[in-house]
Amino acid sequence: MLVAHALLILIIGKIYQMLIDWADNRNIFWLSIPFYMIAVGLVFMTHLVDIVVWSYALIALKIFEIDTNAFYFAGEIYTTVGYGTFPLPENWKILPIVVAFSGIFAASMSGAVLFNMIGQIIRKKTVQ
Repeated sequence: MLVAHALLILIIGKIYQMLIDWADNRNIFWLSIPFYMIAVGLVFMTHLVDIVVWSYALIALKIFEIDTNAFYFAGEIYTTVGYGTFPLPENWKILPIVVAFSGIFAASMSGAVLFNMIGQIIRKKTVQ
């Protein structure tokens, strides 16, 4: 899951870099701002995809039978909120830790790429 997330984030970051270089070469660097907003939305969607994948993995493992419960559990653990609403069978007690670590590392990767994108805007010439 983390490898797939990392690849998606890398692709978003690379496309963003290509777009702002293209805009800078044509003296329309102001487009970097809307490009950045679109990139933020795409990064956000990668996290939703991660949660959905975790949800269906939980259903496939027969830990949850209802989609909404699986999605809620995956979302609360992935974001490390972890209310503990759902008791897990004894052999799955480690699962929340695994899901939480994947969420923490995915958020870290996303934050690093978004920070780099802002840096690219700042390092380029002044937005016109």
